[in-house]
This record gives sequence, structure tokens and C-alpha cells, in this order.
Amino acid sequence: MGVSQNLKMERIEFMMKRKKRTPYCHLPRRKQRDSFIRLRQKIRNESSVYGGQFTSHHVLDEPGRPALYNQWADFYFLGNDGLTIWNAAIVTAVHEFWDTAEHMAHTKAWEMLTPEEQSAQVEMKFEPIWSNGERMYRLMERPDIFHEKFGGLTYRDYQKKLTEEIIQNEPPEIFESFATDRSYRYGIGLNMVIHVSEINRVTIEEAIHRFHEVGEANWRAAEPVPRNELPFESADTAYKKVELHLCDSETY
Repeated sequence: MGVSQNLKMERIEFMMKRKKRTPYCHLPRRKQRDSFIRLRQKIRNESSVYGGQFTSHHVLDEPGRPALYNQWADFYFLGNDGLTIWNAAIVTAVHEFWDTAEHMAHTKAWEMLTPEEQSAQVEMKFEPIWSNGERMYRLMERPDIFHEKFGGLTYRDYQKKLTEEIIQNEPPEIFESFATDRSYRYGIGLNMVIHVSEINRVTIEEAIHRFHEVGEANWRAAEPVPRNELPFESADTAYKKVELHLCDSETY
């Protein structure tokens, strides 16, 4: 291999290392401490909005907003060691239940398709357009594909049908839990599932308190959320009902 080729390979390796940013938990303590202090000040500055325990990009406790629209949020809060930043995503048990049921339905429906049908299902085609004198490309709308194996339904409609059936006949068990992820570039990832009716400032503060109590570690409740406290309809059906109610309220 020539010198120029060696230099080229070294340059590629260098660029790849630059792109693979170091996870937060592997940064030097000084850098972690600096980030911790900056976030602590941001939380203090926004205490009139978020209460002083965390900060977020979400608008919480919005007046008149239905609880069903407040099922998840992202936020940041501080660990007890003076170094750790928790980069958290929090969802209700209901949201987790719907996500799990939809994933189960997707997996079942997808496995019924042949490799060719799967390719057709995800194929993307673009058409050229002109915008401000420049040639650009627009994603073309994918035509509906109806399958006999799905009873004449499209993949999407069959997945919705399966989701409803799973919720009725084989509902997944959902546990309250905290799951950490140390691969994040900013802070340590944290996925929280809690059994509350909605995510708001109070429920986030309670979740933070519980997380500190378990030692800021992975945790799962010993018992699942009772089945009768989880939905008996899909998210799609539930949201349509709320939207219809809101439309009726505006009419009157």
C-alpha cells in the first residue's frame, strides 16, 4: 500500500472516530461536572415554569388540554452525585400498553408478508419538481396495496385490526419501570414507565423522587399494572373519541 493510500486510510479512521462521539458517562469528570453545573443553573432559571427539579422542552399543565394528550414527555434532571445528568423519557402505563400492542400487531402482520411484499410495503419513490427555479424531488404517495391474506385489507388497516384483537384477547402485561441507557451523548438515558392518568409537573416530580429512592438504578415493579386499569380499545379509537368530543364541544 502506497504512502498516499495510507494517509487516506488514516484520514478515514480519524473522521470515523470524530463521528463516534464519546458517551456522556465516559467523559472526563471535569466535563461532566461542567455540564452538570450548566444544567443546574438552567433548572434554577426555569423554576417558575417547571418547579426547580427538572427542565424540559415540553409545555406542561396546559389549561384545557385533555389528559389523553399528556401521555409522555422528555425532560432532564440531576443525579445525586454532582456529575450525572439524566436524559429522561417518561410515559404512562397506558401509553406503554398501546405501544406494546401496536408493536405486537406490526410484528405479526409483517411476518405474514413475503420478502417481495415487504419490499413493496417500504419502497419509496420520488418525483422531480421545480421550486424557486431549482430542481428538487418530492416523495410520491405510496398506492394502497390490498392483500388477500389480510382479508382484502391493506397492511396498515390489518395492523389496526390486529391491534384491537390483541388488546381484547392477548393484552400485554405492563410494569412500572426505570431503564437506563449509558450510550447517550448528553447525560445518561432513562426510560420511565409510571402508572398515572397523565404526565404533568407533579407526576414527573414524583417519578424523580421514586428514581432517587431506588438508588438511581434500573428497576421494575414486582406486579404488573392491573388489567382493568388499562384500556380495552386501541389508541387510534381512543383519540378519535376525544377528537369527536372536542368537535362537538366547539359546535355548541
